[in-house]
Amino acid sequence: MLLTIHIPDKQERINFARKVRQLLGESQTYIPGARKVYTADIGIKANANDSTYKQILGLIDRNGYSYNIIKE
Repeated sequence: MLLTIHIPDKQERINFARKVRQLLGESQTYIPGARKVYTADIGIKANANDSTYKQILGLIDRNGYSYNIIKE
């Protein structure tokens, strides 16, 4: 599953990515442009359980960001 989150401000994107990585624990940060499919500044790869996934969605909602879920 891939979550794409729209965050207009670049510094906000960096701060949000930092918060998500703290929730995930072990994860990998990358630049998604290598796939040429998604346009984004920051990507985070990780396996997340249902509880962590819901925490991330809650963080997105609390900050008022819009997002899309792409099932791969």
